[in-house]
Amino acid sequence: MQSKAGIAAALAVAAALLAGPAAAGPWLPQAGTGDAHVALRLYRSDRAFPASRFGPALPPGPASSDERQLKVTGLHGLGGHWAITYDLRAARVSKTKTKKGVSTTATATGLQDQVVGLARGLRQGTVFADAVALSVVVPTGSASSHPPLGVGHAALEPDYLFGWRHRFGRRSAYGSVSIGPRYFFDSGVTQWRTTLDAGIRLAGPVGLFGSLFQVRTFGLNGALAAGQDPHAAEQYNLLRGGIGLRYALTADIRPRIAYEFDLKGRASHAGHRLVLSLALRY
Repeated sequence: MQSKAGIAAALAVAAALLAGPAAAGPWLPQAGTGDAHVALRLYRSDRAFPASRFGPALPPGPASSDERQLKVTGLHGLGGHWAITYDLRAARVSKTKTKKGVSTTATATGLQDQVVGLARGLRQGTVFADAVALSVVVPTGSASSHPPLGVGHAALEPDYLFGWRHRFGRRSAYGSVSIGPRYFFDSGVTQWRTTLDAGIRLAGPVGLFGSLFQVRTFGLNGALAAGQDPHAAEQYNLLRGGIGLRYALTADIRPRIAYEFDLKGRASHAGHRLVLSLALRY
């Protein structure tokens, strides 16, 4: 039977958990130029991860959630190896519960928590690059809506980023890593967040890419009892994978399609999503 604590935590993080880290990359654009990524993300969950251990999803239970999220992320160059980073989100989130054959649905629509920051490039070579970034999570999503659209607490996130590019004959490939803590001021909860991205050009304008995203919360002990922990929305562990294709219409316009899936977790929902996006360079 599905854990009540796992379901409660899943519903609390249904908006904020889906976003991942801010969009800073190791290669920073020149002054006045940038990269923007506009995405429609369609998420579905009818399972939860265990509340007291990190592991695979439990069997489907009486609660499910759906999210239609519009997400805009990007970098804008300021010059001197500096750039503005942003991760802006809004969504429509629906939660359905079934009890004794009767289903009830609650829906909330609006802004979610936003992430903005600054990145500073260190080594910015053609093959290898690295950078540091400092982002602020602004709690603009309502934590009191049903279901909630945000966690209700501001946070600070310093990250170290690095990446490399390589050519295999006519095919180009890349990989990048972002790693760092996210500290929530009000609750004192600290998460360790890591993102790995890699891709390769397959043929002509078509490319293949994949990703791994992990969150680990420090001090997460025991099960999260429903209604007893006011900071449960920040306390979860998660491992998510993704794979997708991109198509270069031009050097500056690249539509993408991806499928992402929650692999393992603790005290959160378990689901999957389809991501339709457009990467723009200006």
